[in-house]
Amino acid sequence: MTDLPALRAAREAIVRQHIYCESHHDVEGAVATFARASYDVVPLASSPDAPHTHPTAADVHEHLSGLLNAFPDLELIILNLHHADDAVIVEGRMRGTHSNDWSDLKATGKTMDMRAAIFYRFEGDQMVNETAYFDMATMLRQLGVMA
Repeated sequence: MTDLPALRAAREAIVRQHIYCESHHDVEGAVATFARASYDVVPLASSPDAPHTHPTAADVHEHLSGLLNAFPDLELIILNLHHADDAVIVEGRMRGTHSNDWSDLKATGKTMDMRAAIFYRFEGDQMVNETAYFDMATMLRQLGVMA
């Protein structure tokens, strides 16, 4: 029988380490928290049925490097943390200043501050996926790109 409190504690420690690494621009550390890295950013997917937007560790590294370059003061804040059978779910805030280009989006110098829901999926005590949900329209409005 699995020691559920110990498993939850181990998973939560991995998620907190991952968020800490992202917030402190340690891309290698963030990628290293995955046993098998895949990272889905739902607003960036080409369709609702699209496969992983960043299916490999190299893709995750590239995504995080670009994001952290574009928002050099990016801060990820845990508001609530929940446990599910195969996931840790974080309700959080993302905030930062769009100081450098991000993908096709030219730097605006404006700040975003918005809520997000992030699902960290696990196989046992191994993190295998992060899926982020947020309102892209809110982000684009705050960055002055969309009315």
